[in-house]
Amino acid sequence: MKKTPTGQYMFLVRGSSCDGGAPSPEQMQVQMREVYAWIESLSNQGIMTSAQPLTPEGRMVSGKNGSLVSDGIAAESKEAVGGFFIVHAATMDAAVAIARTCPAVDHGARLEVRRIANLDCD
Repeated sequence: MKKTPTGQYMFLVRGSSCDGGAPSPEQMQVQMREVYAWIESLSNQGIMTSAQPLTPEGRMVSGKNGSLVSDGIAAESKEAVGGFFIVHAATMDAAVAIARTCPAVDHGARLEVRRIANLDCD
């Protein structure tokens, strides 16, 4: 049986993880359990290969030879990237279908779906 080729996609978690204000600690625990169960299910299926939250602290490096270093995210950014997931999917549409099942979107998070490019350095 021929295996369907898959690509890697990154889901960037953007925005708030909640609608209508900050969740209570109990609500946050429920939300986290939902997300962890989703991650475990996709991992057990061999679909998800990585998932990590990101801290709010960051630096922007730019300019010739990295001469400009500024604190935090870019000033024009209206929302932070809170984490990422790496999944395998056959197409962008299949990756979007997987992203739509993430419980975090039900609580106000947005997932930016991006295909990870293959670099051929031969």
